[in-house]
Amino acid sequence: MNKFYLPRLEEIVITDYGLYKCPLKITFNSKLNVIFGTNGTGKSTLLMLILFSIIGPYRGGIKTKTRNEQRKDNRPLYDEDFFINRVIQFEDMAQVTSKFYINGDKYEVTHSLNDCSLRKVIINDEEIKGKVVTYKTYESKYSKTREKGEHNAEELKGYLIYEYQERIKESTDLPGGVNTLINMLLDVMFFDEGRKFTFWSADLQETIIGKYIVDKDFYEEYCEKKLETKALESKYKKASETANFMTKFLQKEKRETDSRYNDENELRIKLVKLDNDIQYNTGELNKRQQEYQRKNERILQLLQEIEKIKEKIQELDEIWYKNLFPSQYTKFYTKFSKKMIENVCPMCGQKHSFNIKTEDCIFCQSKLEIEEKPDLVKVDIERRNQQMVLASKNKELEGLRKELAKLKQQISLTKQDIEQKISEKNQIEVSLNPINSALEQNDAKRLEKARQDRDEALLAYNTSKEEENVMKKEVEAKLVNNFRDFSNIFCRYAKSFFGGNHVVKLSLPFITDESIDETMIRFSLDGKERTESFMLSESQRIFTDLAFRFAILTSFHEQSFFMCETPDSTLDLLHETNAVNTFKEYINMGNTLILTANARKSNLVSELYNSYDEKDKNVIDLTELSKLALEERISFYDYVGGKL
Repeated sequence: MNKFYLPRLEEIVITDYGLYKCPLKITFNSKLNVIFGTNGTGKSTLLMLILFSIIGPYRGGIKTKTRNEQRKDNRPLYDEDFFINRVIQFEDMAQVTSKFYINGDKYEVTHSLNDCSLRKVIINDEEIKGKVVTYKTYESKYSKTREKGEHNAEELKGYLIYEYQERIKESTDLPGGVNTLINMLLDVMFFDEGRKFTFWSADLQETIIGKYIVDKDFYEEYCEKKLETKALESKYKKASETANFMTKFLQKEKRETDSRYNDENELRIKLVKLDNDIQYNTGELNKRQQEYQRKNERILQLLQEIEKIKEKIQELDEIWYKNLFPSQYTKFYTKFSKKMIENVCPMCGQKHSFNIKTEDCIFCQSKLEIEEKPDLVKVDIERRNQQMVLASKNKELEGLRKELAKLKQQISLTKQDIEQKISEKNQIEVSLNPINSALEQNDAKRLEKARQDRDEALLAYNTSKEEENVMKKEVEAKLVNNFRDFSNIFCRYAKSFFGGNHVVKLSLPFITDESIDETMIRFSLDGKERTESFMLSESQRIFTDLAFRFAILTSFHEQSFFMCETPDSTLDLLHETNAVNTFKEYINMGNTLILTANARKSNLVSELYNSYDEKDKNVIDLTELSKLALEERISFYDYVGGKL
């Protein structure tokens, strides 16, 4: 049976993170580790930090699809502020460092909790070099690179994340590399309180079991062939839809043309009328375009005249304000009087009537103390005259712009009408002169090319599908040859959970019924097949899923670890005892178990903890290590001693 390698936890160090008393250093026992704490002390966050410290902020649920015959992996991520949002106060330098082994290789990996970036990687005491970026930035580059082709990864090689994931791939020897490791850590090695079941997921069964039991290189080829077939099927459907649409469109167009132009005399009469209409509309178009040009030139001329008048008014204003009003009043008069002269309120913009007199204040109408000089009277008269001329020209400009907009719309409509009539004329001429129907010949050629593309796409799809079916039969044959050992291990774990009076069985559905392919394997309990999780009780669902996970971890790996949140939350006393025995069997095969426990009575955790000597167990007591722990501390030893 194939053997692959998973991380073996040794230590984790959390610094400057506001949820815990930092630096928080946890050295994991190779057998049993219990994370104990009351609600809200950070048990779940600590488990997330362990996973994050190894693989980064991946969420699982990886989807692989093809686009333009190229493979594309979508690897969802948590938000960059995922860990920031879990604390009230946050330090920019917060980070987590984990130490673990994979197949003899020693890893020391540091991630930032500020932006979820990979900061430092040391493998076998040698630091790996590379550009530090966030996973979000890297995944954007990774996705674009995969679209160009799987082997076109040159632009990724400078990134630290790429170098780390390549070394992980080499150490684990997992089929599918980092993608499979992400699935393993999140969907097999971690059983959270959400109780997401791996066993009844067809995608996860194929990702994990299929790649493990079958020869990994051959199975990767099979997966690539399935993606290729799917892409070719999509290409064929698109080509078929195009050919069908063109056929229906051209047939409809021909029917409409035949019914519209079935009388030659009517066609010739209509042709003459269309010629006359085109000629008349062309003449009207020329007139409107000339009128548009004249009015546009007048607008340009007006704009120049208005600019000169404004300059003249500004000169007169400077003389007027400088000699007539007090300096403080001049500032406000200059700001508001222009609008008021145009009978517009400078404050609200509404139309009003203002009686502005030179000798009166524009605000309170009080008499102003001004210096009467003869030249200012002339200046005032000239100012008023210029302002009247300016208002007249602005009014003309506004009218011309409205006329221009109307002309522009008329010109556009006339052009559309001419184009429509020319198109109709061309269709009639083609109908009256079939020998010159080049358009119809062109359509026929395009339709023939579309049908040819469709047939070629169908041939390519069928060929790939046949090759896929041949490979599938080989996969099934290899599954049959290697499935028995895995099935025996699964049944041993399942019976340990359920109890010896139950009969469990694991089978390959395609052996007896080729139409069944929703899941790769099937489970029956006491002679009844359980194809859906709802066909079992809650505890039975949990036991089946845990047996499946343990079978994977102990069949294909050595010295793995498993994390389980509050395993006792839904079990009665009898099943808790069975679970203790099963967890012990997993541990005694050389594996590490990490459990979380709430501060309440639990026979499962207590019995499991008391089954091991001090050297074989470890307690991470968050009632001491968490900043959110209650002031009245609850002792873990009271917990396991049954005093709670």
